[in-house]
Amino acid sequence: MYTLALLATCCAVVTDLRTRTIPNAIPGVLFLAAGALTALGHHPLGWSQAVLGLVAASCITLPLFRRGWFGGGDTKLMMALGLTLGLQPFLVFCAACAVAGGVLALALRGRGEREMAYAPAMLLGLLAFIPMTLAG
Repeated sequence: MYTLALLATCCAVVTDLRTRTIPNAIPGVLFLAAGALTALGHHPLGWSQAVLGLVAASCITLPLFRRGWFGGGDTKLMMALGLTLGLQPFLVFCAACAVAGGVLALALRGRGEREMAYAPAMLLGLLAFIPMTLAG
């Protein structure tokens, strides 16, 4: 599941940095692949945790989207990552993402930029999160 999450997030970073958008196909394919793998019994945490991850991602990101702090593509990708990772792993990933996003935002602000693509923060969050889970 982590490989799927990394692949989708890397694709999102490329398009987000180039166009400041994340095409619907990226979170859509991740969502479908995670759902299919879960249905086939290949999700390490099972359906209940996958769905709870999706619910948590929705509860966290939809208010950010409504306030204009997150784009639609960011929101959809986070929701697909919630389904892919499951509840507890998603929450840890989300915390790592928030730290990475804060660091990137400060760096960009120091350069005078007021907006940022958030997919790089998601990738950095995943890159920090995955070794923590594999080591534990």
